[in-house]
Amino acid sequence: MNKVFGIVGWSGSGKTHLICRLIKALKKRNITCASVKHSHHNFEIDKEGKDSFNHLKSGSNEVVIFNENKFAIISSFQKKKILLDEILQKLSKKNEIILIEGLKNEKIPKIEVTRSSIRKPFIHLNDKYIKGVVLNDENDMLTTKLPKFKFKDTEKICMFILKYLKKC
Repeated sequence: MNKVFGIVGWSGSGKTHLICRLIKALKKRNITCASVKHSHHNFEIDKEGKDSFNHLKSGSNEVVIFNENKFAIISSFQKKKILLDEILQKLSKKNEIILIEGLKNEKIPKIEVTRSSIRKPFIHLNDKYIKGVVLNDENDMLTTKLPKFKFKDTEKICMFILKYLKKC
């Protein structure tokens, strides 16, 4: 299976900003990377009146829309909970690394992104799968045995993830 690493933190901590920078850093290294973004909200990506919307409305369980250069898979509302492993199986085997944004409770290696202004408890205190902590300047005094990174240290965070995944 592809190598998976998570980026977790409370809403507003900077997960998306960090993961986008990590994707760019991996691409510069010619590493094929996929990303999975978990959402707590009901979301729609298809528009009423479009063919793919009509396929779903007619009862199709999944619709693939594609052209020669791009594709998307859209599922109907599922009655059972969708597991991360099911989503990972749908991704191309060409991906060397899959970054997961969110899914705090998954049993995958991950880094916690913190922001002191959020005033939420640290996730790493109760999660053995967190392997490092990304800090904003106000959290610089955090004491932990885990490796610590500044929010802007994209290259160091990227190298940490790559080294960690090579150990797996």
